[in-house]
Amino acid sequence: MKAPFKAKISMKLVISLMSVVVVSGISSVFISLYVINKNVMGQAYDDVQSNLNTARHIYNERTKIINMFINHLSSLGYLQAAILQNNRSLLVEKLIEVKRELGIDIMNITDSNGRIIARANSYAVFGDDQSGDEYVKYVIDHKKSCAGSDIITRDQLMLESNELADQAYIRVIRTPRARAINKTVEVNGLCKKAAAPIFSGGRFIGVIYGVKLLNNNFELVDRIKKLLFKDERIGGYEIGTVTIFMDDLRISTNVKNRNGERAVGTQVSEEVYRKVFERGDVWLDKAFVVNRWYLSGYSPIKDLDDKVIGILYVGILEEKYNRVRRNATIFTLMVILITAFIAGLLSIYLTKSIVTPIQNLVEASKQLTRGSFQKIEVKSADEMGYLCDTFNGMIDAISERDRKLKEQTEMQMAQSEKLASLGRLASGIAHEINNPLTGVLSYSTVLYEEMKDPEYRADVKVIIDETLRCREIVKGILDFARETKIDKRPGNLNRIITELLSIIEKHVNFQNIRIKKDLAENLPEIYIDANQIKQVFNNLAVNAADAMHMGGELTIKTEYDGEKKKIIVTVSDTGSGIKKDNLTKIFDPFFTTKDTGKGTGLGLSVTYGIVQRHNGTIRVDSEEGVGTTFTIEFPVEPAGNGTEKKQ
Repeated sequence: MKAPFKAKISMKLVISLMSVVVVSGISSVFISLYVINKNVMGQAYDDVQSNLNTARHIYNERTKIINMFINHLSSLGYLQAAILQNNRSLLVEKLIEVKRELGIDIMNITDSNGRIIARANSYAVFGDDQSGDEYVKYVIDHKKSCAGSDIITRDQLMLESNELADQAYIRVIRTPRARAINKTVEVNGLCKKAAAPIFSGGRFIGVIYGVKLLNNNFELVDRIKKLLFKDERIGGYEIGTVTIFMDDLRISTNVKNRNGERAVGTQVSEEVYRKVFERGDVWLDKAFVVNRWYLSGYSPIKDLDDKVIGILYVGILEEKYNRVRRNATIFTLMVILITAFIAGLLSIYLTKSIVTPIQNLVEASKQLTRGSFQKIEVKSADEMGYLCDTFNGMIDAISERDRKLKEQTEMQMAQSEKLASLGRLASGIAHEINNPLTGVLSYSTVLYEEMKDPEYRADVKVIIDETLRCREIVKGILDFARETKIDKRPGNLNRIITELLSIIEKHVNFQNIRIKKDLAENLPEIYIDANQIKQVFNNLAVNAADAMHMGGELTIKTEYDGEKKKIIVTVSDTGSGIKKDNLTKIFDPFFTTKDTGKGTGLGLSVTYGIVQRHNGTIRVDSEEGVGTTFTIEFPVEPAGNGTEKKQ
C-alpha cells in the first residue's frame, strides 16, 4: 500500500515543481519581451527623438552662423562705400575672402533692384537679375534679413560655376518601398541661404547673400553622426545614420548601400514621404532605410514660405534592439533549463523528506478515525517535524477534549433532568399554592371592605398586597415552567414596540428617562405571540428603568439582516450596568440583584423562555457604570405555516 502512495506523491511533487518552473519561465519570457518593448524600445524612441532634435538644432545653427556673418558684412562701412562707388574689385575681393572663411559656396551682392554687382565665383559675370530669388526678393520687399533652406536651380548654379552644377547632379536610384517617380537624375540643389539688406545713410542700396550647397556635401551629416553615435557598429553596419533629403531623394547621407557606398540618390520610403513631406508631420517610428530597418526620426525641412522642400533624418539600427531581445530570450531559456534541473533534484529530496512523514500522518489519522489516539515519532526538527509534533499535540488536545466532552455531556444531561424536575416541581407547587392564595385574597379583600377600624384596615391591606405579590410569583413560576400557551400569528415587531412604549413612557418610573426609538423601515412580519413578545420588551424596559433610577436614556433599535434572514432588536440603557460575575447568571430562575421584596428573579428567566419558544436567541453585553445592551434575534421564516400553538 505504501509504495503506490509514495509514487503518487512523488509524481505530484515533480509535476508541481516543474509546472512552477515552466509557468514562471514562460511568464519570464513574455515579461522580458514586454519590458523590452515597453521600456527599452520606449527609451530607444526617446533617444531617436532627442537625436532628431539635436540634428535639427545643428542644422539650424549652421544657417544662423551664415546669417550672422551676412548681417555683419552688410554693416561694414567700406563695403557700403564700395557699392556706392561701384568699386567691383574691392567687393569681389571681400566676397572671396568671406566665402573661404565661412566655407560656403556662393557669396553675391546685388543693387537695390536685385541685379548682381559682384560675385565671389564667376566675378566677371555681373548685371544678371536675381530679384526673382525668394530670399533676395524678401529683403528688397521687407528691408530686413532672412535665413533658411531653399532650392537652387541648375541654371543658377551654372551662373556661379560648373563645379557647383556638377556637385548638385545626382543619379536617382530606384529604392524598395519608395514611391515611383519619372525622373532619373536630379540637377537642382538643396541649400542653406541667408540674405541681408545693405544701407548707407539710411538709404537701401543693395542685398548681400550667401549660399551653402548641401548636395553631395557630407560634412554636416558626418558631423551630426559623429556627435550622436560616435563610430559604433553592429554586424559591420554603422549603428546610427543621418540623412538630408531634397524632396524624397537622399542628397547627403552616411547611410550605406550593399556595396558600402553612401546611398546618395536613393529615396525615402513612400510611407514616410506621405506623412513628412506631403503632410508636414514628424515621423517617429520604425522605417525601412535603403536595405535595413531603423528606428527612425524624420523632420520636414521648409523654405522661407513654410513649404516643405526636404527632410532631415536620424536613425538607429533596429538590429541593436533585436540583439537585446534575443539575448534576453536566450538568457531566460537558460534560466528555465537550469531551474528545471534544480527542481528535479529538489523533488527527489522532497520526496524522501516529506512523503514518509506524510504517510505516517495519514496512518495516524486513520487510527484516529477509529478512536485510537496513536502518536507519531518525531525524527526531524524542520517544518515536517513541527507538523508531526503539532499532530501529536492535536492528539493530546482531542483526547482531553473528548474526556471533557463526555463529562460535560453527563453534566448537561443531569442539569436537564434537574431543570425538568424543577419545572415539574414548580408547576405542582404553583398549582397547589394558587388555590389557597385565591381564597386568602378573596376573603382579605372582603374583610378590608367591611372593616371600619383604620388601624386594622392597614394590616389587612398589607395582607392583600403581599397576597398579590405571591400571585405574581406564582404566575412567574408558571411562565417559567412553560405552562402558558403561545399563540403565534403574523405580527410586526415595530408595531408591538411602539404600542408598548406609548404605555410605559407615561409610567412614573420613566418620567426622568428619555426613550429613543430607532426602528427600521419595511420590517418583515414574523410568526409571534404578540402578548408574550410585548412581555419580553416590557421586562427589559422595566429592568432598564430600575438600573437608571437617577435618569438616563433607553434606546430600542430594530434592523433586518437580509443575508441571515433575521430581525435583530437591541434594548440599551445608560444605567449602572451588570457586574461581570453576574452576567452568566442573570437568566437563571430566582436570581436577582434587587433588594428583598423588589423582584422575584423570574423576569429574565421568563424572557429567555419566551424568546427560545419563538426559535430566537438573546444575549447580553454590559459594562459597570456605562450601561447594558440586550440583543435579541428572531428568524423571519417561521418554523411552521399558519397559526401555531405550543406548550
